[in-house]
Amino acid sequence: MKKHLYIFSWILLGFLLSMLAHAGMEIWYINYLLSHHSAPVDFGFFGHYCALPIWVQYTLITAGPVAGFLAGKFFWRVVYVERKR
Repeated sequence: MKKHLYIFSWILLGFLLSMLAHAGMEIWYINYLLSHHSAPVDFGFFGHYCALPIWVQYTLITAGPVAGFLAGKFFWRVVYVERKR
């Protein structure tokens, strides 16, 4: 049970960090387009509008939890199995 909660927490952290990366990339992209006198195009993102292409949106939303899962498995082994603190 402890291992599942630990890995789930890492997955949640990965998801939240991917959403922060999404926001940062979108802010940068919109500022870049506006500085070059272009208008951003809106793409649908879970019912909301987003300036990033769809493939970037879905890559970020899947890469965050996957990276969180892999980090959770790795750090579980380091902290609890090998006892390297």
